[in-house]
Amino acid sequence: MQKLNEKSHPQDQIGLVISSFGSSVAVEAENGQVFQCHLHRNQDLPIVGDTVCWHLENNSGLITAIQARRSLLIRGDSRGNKKPIAANIDAIVIVMAPPPIFSELLVDRYTVAAELLQITPILILNKIDLLDQNEKQVVIERLAPYHQIGYGTVLSSAITTHGLDDVILYLQNKKVVLVGPSGVGKSSIISAICQENIRVNEVSGKGIGKHTTTTTHLYHLPMGGEIIDSPGVRDYHLWSVSKQEILQGFKEFHDYLGSCRFRDCQHLAEPNCTIKKAVAEGKINIKRYASYQAMMENLSS
Repeated sequence: MQKLNEKSHPQDQIGLVISSFGSSVAVEAENGQVFQCHLHRNQDLPIVGDTVCWHLENNSGLITAIQARRSLLIRGDSRGNKKPIAANIDAIVIVMAPPPIFSELLVDRYTVAAELLQITPILILNKIDLLDQNEKQVVIERLAPYHQIGYGTVLSSAITTHGLDDVILYLQNKKVVLVGPSGVGKSSIISAICQENIRVNEVSGKGIGKHTTTTTHLYHLPMGGEIIDSPGVRDYHLWSVSKQEILQGFKEFHDYLGSCRFRDCQHLAEPNCTIKKAVAEGKINIKRYASYQAMMENLSS
């Protein structure tokens, strides 16, 4: 498929991919109408968030080109397969719920992805209406390391609407993707912000939910911008990245790079490592460093 920033057929229109259904996609035309569009054989499948060239052919839409992307979020797996999640995004909104769903390692994989894509990560701890004051203080402390390194953090409840105004400030006039495990309330947040009638399964127990979103879908924000709801996943793995890229994905490490005893220091078992010293002195959060260790070890294995 052509990937040109221009129309490739005399009757082509420009459209926005708002949902994907296997071998076809839903494309929103410039006038707001939505058309089911198909592809030629052997064409690359457009991703939600893509801008495409398309035209009507035999009462159906036909994709002819994908315009150049400015970003593409990909999920890898242990077999090296890659699954595109969303295109042309400005930010990743990582949604978590109270423990046991909250996972620093999962959050850190997403923040590394955001850093490598040079887009903004935002962390939302949803469902705080389920917490008492002591439990709330615990999750505030777990969010603190992300706030300290400059990432946006929000405590929210789609039920009471607490924190949703802060979420809106982060989303306004941006194209963002919501990611995180099933049952954390991503669709509920979108329903509350966009006033869209999105089907949400009931959730019982703290942090326990059913998988509700089964396909990635884009919604328009009333305050400007777009928000992409993606299916919940139990885990997220980076695509084929190098050890150097993982290192670069931890922004709080940057000030310490280049001053270790060994030039090729990987900041794991080497002596006289400035990053390990910063961890010992409390200048780098120990859980973030543990995530770095886990990612590096996983890459080695």
